[in-house]
Amino acid sequence: MKNHTIPLSIILLGILLCTVLGGSFQTTGVSIGVGLGILYLLLFAKQLTVRKKDTTSMSIPIEPKQPLVEQAGKKIEEGLGAVDFSVIGTDYRLQQLKDFEKTIDEVLDVCIKLVHAHINSYSVAIFFPGAKGGFEIRRYFSPDDHIDKAAVITPGVGVVGSFLKGGLAPVKLDDIVSDSTTLYYYQQDAGVRSLIASPIIIEEMEKGLIIVDSKEKQHFTHEDQAFLSAMADFCGRSVYNAYLYNQHRLDHERLVAMSSTEKYFFKEHKIDAVLDKLVEIIPFAFHCERLTIGFLDREYENINIKRAWGHHTEGLSGLTCSIQSKSISNLIFTKNMALCRNFSRDHYEIRFCTEEPQVEEFRSFLAFPIGVENCKGVILLESLRNNAFSETSKELLARLVSSAGIAIEKIDLLEQTENLAIRDGLTGLYNHRQFQHMLKEAITRSLRYKTDLSLVLCDIDHFKKLNDTYGHRFGDAVLKAISGALQSSIREGIDNAARYGGEEFTLILGETGAVSVKETVDRIRQHIADMVFQTPTGKDIHCTLSFGIAIYGVHAKNQELLIKRADKALYKAKENGRNRVEMYLETKKET
Repeated sequence: MKNHTIPLSIILLGILLCTVLGGSFQTTGVSIGVGLGILYLLLFAKQLTVRKKDTTSMSIPIEPKQPLVEQAGKKIEEGLGAVDFSVIGTDYRLQQLKDFEKTIDEVLDVCIKLVHAHINSYSVAIFFPGAKGGFEIRRYFSPDDHIDKAAVITPGVGVVGSFLKGGLAPVKLDDIVSDSTTLYYYQQDAGVRSLIASPIIIEEMEKGLIIVDSKEKQHFTHEDQAFLSAMADFCGRSVYNAYLYNQHRLDHERLVAMSSTEKYFFKEHKIDAVLDKLVEIIPFAFHCERLTIGFLDREYENINIKRAWGHHTEGLSGLTCSIQSKSISNLIFTKNMALCRNFSRDHYEIRFCTEEPQVEEFRSFLAFPIGVENCKGVILLESLRNNAFSETSKELLARLVSSAGIAIEKIDLLEQTENLAIRDGLTGLYNHRQFQHMLKEAITRSLRYKTDLSLVLCDIDHFKKLNDTYGHRFGDAVLKAISGALQSSIREGIDNAARYGGEEFTLILGETGAVSVKETVDRIRQHIADMVFQTPTGKDIHCTLSFGIAIYGVHAKNQELLIKRADKALYKAKENGRNRVEMYLETKKET
């Protein structure tokens, strides 16, 4: 046994040293300590030989007890897994816990082997705190077939329990005359006549108990008691440090996952991408059955629901709700604060607005504002269970939503900056510079894919007179309204509208040729002519536009000439009485 004592002492010294080296290097100290300990135990265990008669009963597996699962689970649940947020789902965390408990069992088995190899004994058992008090058997070695796998030693009950009434303490019994069942871990009398026990105490907390027994009276020496005490300390520290190391590992994974997600948020340049990522990861990170994300519009009048995931989401996505409605989301917007509680059982609480589908099944919710200084959006998590969201959930969602909110603000600011560069400040249409760029791209596509392309220039008839009569503010209102009508009359992703300058506008109509362009433009002309504008004096008036059309490849083969010929067609429309559409017609002089 001397060959085993020296390396064991070195390992004990190493773990204690690593623990002392904690402080600012706590993670490193704990990791090295538990790493050395477990590595030594696992390697050393392979060198141990057990008598053939005992091999069939070595390390009988016992299922992990619920209190330990719960204690470790609370720590493991703090972790968010690896970079892929799918690993933080409940199934993954439970599997991680189960696998980790197997590692703890391996450490305990090696400790038992070490004790049995050094102390000549009949049975060795390790007990941990139980769910209902007392200490439940966790791992054991015994040649006896009647060990109680559900054994519980309760302080004050039984031979061993009577010595533990005032708390865990070393026990040495040299002459046991009672039946072995009074030890409470045998189901039948095994003829045990002496035993020693040492408490597992870490950080001044009672973590468990190691019991070694024998069929001989006065079998154990004081040296055996001292060795068992050292092994109890070693076993306790190994298990404690293993749990601590696992917590640090999961904390690290959580930081990596959060960092990865935040980087994703900030590298994206689309708000939709950020929202899609939130919908992707939140259901794995939180126990919720429905997730809804809503944002205020630019006028701060309505809430637009941008995303809806989970149960009973039909009719939610895309819903527009008034900010004035009495609802949970309105409260979040108004107070700019998080809210977490159970839903009222007396009445249905409106989430966004009265038009939403009302579902009574949900029991609790967690809602957070999205935004940096002012609330611009709200994220609402709902669960079918009462009190579903813990403080940890609140803290995690706060960080996640905070990062997403900063990214969304940044993207929104970037989009506004880009819009200032390419859009007209009054009408919101593309400006003249962007029009030239878009027309160039449209010509390139037309050549590459051999598709039709028409250019339309239009002008508000008698706009100067309208401005002089009713004022520039009314003139600006007319410009904005007509711009909106032009934009809504074209196909998104195919056509483009721009403010060419002053009261002139332009339309780039892709995949539109001589056969249909005039009919299309005339429909737009009529729509605008039917619009009614109310002057500052309360008078209703109509405004009309004149349109000129030139077709690429038919009337011109380069960008500059195409614009000039569309302008000539517009001039002709004005000459011919205004409020009309004219196609460019080549003259003899131009020929």
